[in-house]
Amino acid sequence: MSRSRSALSITPEEITSILKLYPKGLVAVDLETTGLSPLVDKIIEIAAVKITEQGELSTFHQLINPLIEIPEFTIQFHGLQNDDLKSSPTIKKPLKELWNFVGRLPMIAHNSTFDLGYLIKSSHDFQIEFPPLDIYDSCRYARAVYRKREDAPVNYKLSTLGEFVGFKLQHHVAIEDTYACLKILAHLANVETDHKTAMEKSFVFRLSNFDRNDCFNYSTRLKNLASMVQEKDLLVLDYRGGSSVGRTRPVRPIGLMPLPKGPVLFAECLLTGMNKSFLLKKIKSYQKLEASLWKQGPTT
Repeated sequence: MSRSRSALSITPEEITSILKLYPKGLVAVDLETTGLSPLVDKIIEIAAVKITEQGELSTFHQLINPLIEIPEFTIQFHGLQNDDLKSSPTIKKPLKELWNFVGRLPMIAHNSTFDLGYLIKSSHDFQIEFPPLDIYDSCRYARAVYRKREDAPVNYKLSTLGEFVGFKLQHHVAIEDTYACLKILAHLANVETDHKTAMEKSFVFRLSNFDRNDCFNYSTRLKNLASMVQEKDLLVLDYRGGSSVGRTRPVRPIGLMPLPKGPVLFAECLLTGMNKSFLLKKIKSYQKLEASLWKQGPTT
């Protein structure tokens, strides 16, 4: 099945702009998945676009059979169904091929913690070694560049930024999203700003930091949490960390992710309206919060 337009391209001028920021080259990556939790969901599409320090461009693209039923609520976004993927390979071989394609170049994605979380978790599951390279986030870069500027975009979603730089993409088609990421980066490279600081703010982590099993594993005490996150239940956390010590946290879960400091629940804190990472090892207990009860006010 076709998953992108045939006319996708990066101009020589855009490549030159990107190499001003990443002179040794760069790989943009995007995934489509069965959900938003890298610790439990599966990859169904991988796309990557590589620019070398010589300015050469190449692509990697593969549909993946997840061997599980794809939930209806995700199909409405990416359009991929199990019948579309039944003849595609499972993840192990394409994952090895991806890491060979990337080599030692830095990688970038839009909201890269999610995309790399899947690649890291799958590599861990199959004992596939990944290179000790640096991961950057184009969303963070855009925020750093346009912070407090009057000509800033209305938001920093990939589709919004794509239109902002003149690229109208077919969102949630992985190969198109990688091209959008690079075109956004090329635009940002030519905005007058402190690019050294923007680069620092866009850095997410180094893959070599994921060298311990406790980056991926969580207690059986939290075994029901994954299904509650999948169901998008509002939750109340007894969380022993952060600034609200002694208060339970009402949250809207987004996903379960591996991070170097340990696996986290990424969620919107309903007390502040901000998205936060809650270390699983610091969640002492959790329970479902009925939406009707939350309307009465924050839990204290």
